Amino acid sequence: MARRGENIYHRKDGRWEGRYIKGRKPDGKPCFGSVYGPSYTEVKKRLMPLKAACCKMSLEARNTKPFGEYLLTHLAQKRASRIKASSYDSYYRIVHNHILLGLGKYPMHQLTQQHVERFLADLRAAGLSDGTILNIHRFLAGVTKQAAQSGAMAKDICVGISLAKPKRKKVSALSRAQQKIVEGAAMAALQKTGHSDGLDMMIALYTGMRVGEICALRWDDIDLDRGVIHVGHTLQRLNLYDQGTKKNTRTALVTGAPKSDASLRDIPINAMLLRLLRSVRQRARGDHVIEGRRGPVEPRVLQYRFEKLLERARLPHVGYHALRHSFATRCAEQGVDAATIGELLGHSSSKTAEEVYIHSLMEQRFKAVYMLDSLALAA
Repeated sequence: MARRGENIYHRKDGRWEGRYIKGRKPDGKPCFGSVYGPSYTEVKKRLMPLKAACCKMSLEARNTKPFGEYLLTHLAQKRASRIKASSYDSYYRIVHNHILLGLGKYPMHQLTQQHVERFLADLRAAGLSDGTILNIHRFLAGVTKQAAQSGAMAKDICVGISLAKPKRKKVSALSRAQQKIVEGAAMAALQKTGHSDGLDMMIALYTGMRVGEICALRWDDIDLDRGVIHVGHTLQRLNLYDQGTKKNTRTALVTGAPKSDASLRDIPINAMLLRLLRSVRQRARGDHVIEGRRGPVEPRVLQYRFEKLLERARLPHVGYHALRHSFATRCAEQGVDAATIGELLGHSSSKTAEEVYIHSLMEQRFKAVYMLDSLALAA
C-alpha cells in the first residue's frame, strides 16, 4: 500500500518502489518513472531530486510562452473585473507603451530580476519621470507577484526591487494680488456671457475642487439652502478600446468616481460664492453647473481658458491646479489646520496637505511664535 501522497509502495518481492511523473504524453496524460530500494527511507531519498527536477522541467515547459502574452491576459482580467475606466486606460498605456516593448518578448521562465532592473534603467535613460517609472514598476510588480502565486513563474522577479518615492514638486499658488486679478477677470467673463464662463475658476478658488470634479458638478450636487457642495464624481476624456482589436479607436467624456474614497466629500460654500451660484442657477440652461453648447465642458477646455486669461493679464504661467493650491494656501494663511485642509481637498491623509503646503503652514507657526514676544518677561 502506498504511503499517502508519496506514491511509494512495498512490493511483494520485498523491495520498495517509488513512482514519479517524468513527463507528459501528447494527450496530456502523465508518463511515470520508477525507482527501487531496500527500504522506504532509501526510496524516498532517491525520489526527492527526481521529483524536484521534473517539477522544474514541467514549469519551464509550461512557461515558454512570451511574457507579453501573459501580460495581455492579465490586462484582460483587469478589464473583466470592472475596474474604473480611468484605471484601465492607465494600465493599458503602461502595458502597450512600455512593458510590452521592454519585456514582452522574453519567455516567462527566462525572465530574471536583472531584466527588470535593466528595463527600469532604460526608462530612466529615456527621460521618463520618477513618478511615471514608479507607476510602471508598481503595475509590473503586481503582475509578477500574481504569476508567482499561480505557478506561472518559479518566483516573483520583482521582489527585492524598490524605487524611492519621488519628491513632491513645489506647488504653484497664486499670490493674493494675482488671485485678485484672476477673480476680476473671471467675474468679467461671467457677466459678459451671462452663463457659466469664469464660474469654474471661482469654484476652484473657493472650494479647492479638482478640475474634473468641477466639470462633473451638477446642480443636484449643490444644496443652495444649506450652502454645501457634494463632490461625488469626476469628468475625464478617456480612450475607448474596441473589444475585438483591443486598440483605442476613439475617445469620450466619461463621468466616474473621483480619485479616491476620501475625494467623496461635502464642502461648505462661503457667502460670496453662494450668492454667485444662486444667481447663475436662475439662468442655467442645463444640468451641469459648467455648461457648454452641447453639455458639460471638459477639463482641457477649462485649462485652455485659464491659460488665455493668464496671458491677457500678463501673469506667470501656472497650471489650472494652481487654483486648488491657492485655496489651500489661503486656508493655511488663515490658520486652518492641515487635517481640515486635507479633508476639504479630498486627500486620503492630512499628512499630504502638510507636506504640500508646508511653507504656508510654517509661516503661521512663525507668526504664532513671534506673538510670544509681547509676553516676554526678560529684556
